[in-house]
Amino acid sequence: MPTLYITREDGMLGKKGDALYWRAKREGHAQILPLNQIEDVVVIGQGAVTTQALHSLMDEDVPVHYIDSRGRYKGSLTSGRGRGYAIRRLQYGAADDSEASLSIAKNFVTGKLLGERRTLLRYFYRNKGIAHDLRETCSELADLSRAALRRDSVEDLRGIEGIGAVRYFSAFSCVLQSPWFFRERNRRPPRDPVNAMLSFGYTMLLSSVATAAVIVGLDPCVGFIHPEYRGRPSLALDMMEEFRSPVVDRMVISSCNQGLFKPEDFEPGEDGGVKMSGAARKLFLKLYSERLRASVTNDSTGQHSGYEDHIRSQSAMLIRHLRGQGEYLPFVSAN
Repeated sequence: MPTLYITREDGMLGKKGDALYWRAKREGHAQILPLNQIEDVVVIGQGAVTTQALHSLMDEDVPVHYIDSRGRYKGSLTSGRGRGYAIRRLQYGAADDSEASLSIAKNFVTGKLLGERRTLLRYFYRNKGIAHDLRETCSELADLSRAALRRDSVEDLRGIEGIGAVRYFSAFSCVLQSPWFFRERNRRPPRDPVNAMLSFGYTMLLSSVATAAVIVGLDPCVGFIHPEYRGRPSLALDMMEEFRSPVVDRMVISSCNQGLFKPEDFEPGEDGGVKMSGAARKLFLKLYSERLRASVTNDSTGQHSGYEDHIRSQSAMLIRHLRGQGEYLPFVSAN
């Protein structure tokens, strides 16, 4: 079932009978939206949702995620019906157990590092002119993935992850074609168009992963790598690490190199950064939805399905691991 994105700030999502509707201001007709066709709702900016609509969404266990106009994740609203208490007790126990946390965290970080390496390898084979720069970075990421498995604390593991991110993004400019450029990863605010797309994409991915966690009964706010802080969705942040590069980074690179976006699609933000125009944001959401449906094989399990299904499968695998029914294996795209 699809995600409902509310990007317009001049309308309202309401309830009519057993369905929802969207009506923009100064437009007479409303768009009817059957509840059984909505998996989650993402409200971007100042879009309005009536209390009646929220009640219906909660009744159907449909999470609602809020993103501000700058693309920052603000929080999620879920039904709180108490599903998965047994699972959450296991999750909280593992989070409080340093050895159990480290075991799970190692797989998240290993999956991220191998995913970053696999992304760069795609361009290594496609463009021999940049092969030398990418070969060295790919080798370092492979070494770091092995080093991650030898760490004896989550703090050391975070250090390995950080080193990998610096090395990965140092090679990012090699795979972008003119007029696009990338000097370093920056955020809050992103200071160039590529970083603006990456930040917005990661926020969308966070909402997708949080939805998958909630649906299976996990608490998206209690994780194993990211420390708990003021309701931050730590588990969702943990689990999205494996999917950042294959889902978002590859989509951003390909859409830039294919000319789907232009530098003039970006404008100055209120906080001194750069943000996408409204039209560019809508196109980005369309491309992101298509990316989630793209089929790929997970090297760790052999499962072949869309990324959205892989995200759900990783959540289900984490539950089986917490129950003692097998290891948690990282998601690593086969291509």
